Amino acid sequence: MIATEIEERAWLRWVILGVISIILFGSYYVYDLFSPINDFIQDSMGIDNSTYGLLATFYSLPNLLFLVVLAGVILDRAGIKKAGIIFGLLCVVGSLITTLAAGRSFTWMLIGRMVFGFGSEAVILVVNKVIAKWFKGKELGFAFGMNIVICRLGTIAALNSSAQIMNHFGSWRWSVWAGTIVMFLSFLAFLVYIYLERINEERLAKVYEEEEKFKISEVLKFGPSFWFISVLCVTFYSAMFPFLVHAPRLLQLQFGMSAAKSGFYTSLATWATIFCTPLFGLLVDKKGWRVLIMIIGSLLLFPAHLMLGLTSVHPAVPFLLMGVSFSLVPAALWPAVPIIIREKYLGTAYGLIGWVQNIGLTVFPWVGGLLVDKAGGNDYTYMQIMFASLGFVGLLFSFLLKASDKKNNLGLELPSREAQTEKD
Repeated sequence: MIATEIEERAWLRWVILGVISIILFGSYYVYDLFSPINDFIQDSMGIDNSTYGLLATFYSLPNLLFLVVLAGVILDRAGIKKAGIIFGLLCVVGSLITTLAAGRSFTWMLIGRMVFGFGSEAVILVVNKVIAKWFKGKELGFAFGMNIVICRLGTIAALNSSAQIMNHFGSWRWSVWAGTIVMFLSFLAFLVYIYLERINEERLAKVYEEEEKFKISEVLKFGPSFWFISVLCVTFYSAMFPFLVHAPRLLQLQFGMSAAKSGFYTSLATWATIFCTPLFGLLVDKKGWRVLIMIIGSLLLFPAHLMLGLTSVHPAVPFLLMGVSFSLVPAALWPAVPIIIREKYLGTAYGLIGWVQNIGLTVFPWVGGLLVDKAGGNDYTYMQIMFASLGFVGLLFSFLLKASDKKNNLGLELPSREAQTEKD
């Protein structure tokens, strides 16, 4: 009776998905808005490439200090609504601090990025748990794919508007203000989600209730496959997000592009995900093949970075290759976690993955800038070799995950409905 009622109200979970994903649109916009105006920030504040890279490093620093794991525990114990409000407000406050300090104090900009970084990564945990809750045993892969599309739209909007806003108003500080406004409006969308949950919670409570209380000791039982996914996550995202921080300037120096044009070409990697990620999500739901998809995605990342570092191939080619890779791995990786981890521990599980991921996101933006500075400030060859190597390491761990799935019959290669049924 209850299950039938939920199926009749299937439209509701898609509305929930759209509303809950908007807050990530805002956080991705704020994260990526600095890339196209990199040179202007460096010139006006008198900083070099490695110092500029600290804007990304300090974003990830609090999560490196295990705070994102704490956020996952808070999420599992306090619940989605309370945790989401707290973490969403941290995003707004952190972005506002960065905005007020822009052009005045680089130290306070970094403090703002730390506050924003903790809130933003914690909000991702909230959204992931909402999706796993509402799409359990249903279109899980496609739902994660559509969520990723909305996230990437935030990146695309930032890369294609940041320089234009600066040019229109005559100062890069207005671009940073635009990010704070977008973040605040995105947080309001989370309040809409809470309202939708509240008006439906009595009717749906019996479907989604959890019978057992959260126990932190259960975290110690996460198997090796979980940690293989975690390491694959850190190597893959470390080869993508830190690279995108430096990519516009690479294009400006290596291919003579303007700030606006370099932002557009950098966004090609993200545009590809808009079209490909939902399709790969559907493939995951219908066929499974999660580990195989991760293997192919990791493999594509290796030659894409080498093309930019060692050849004169037009940048559209490697950026589109990265875009396909950027679609394949996330479309398979994030829906794989609810297959191997029980729902009541998903916040903590995603928090642990986020912590491992932020080790790379803390270190590699700074290391990438340092390699460029050591090579004279204009040579990105060694930086690209580093990012290609990360892609190769990710490939190795995807093969380890394949072996673990086969050995332990985890169901990672099964369609979504069968995989979660088998787990239950």
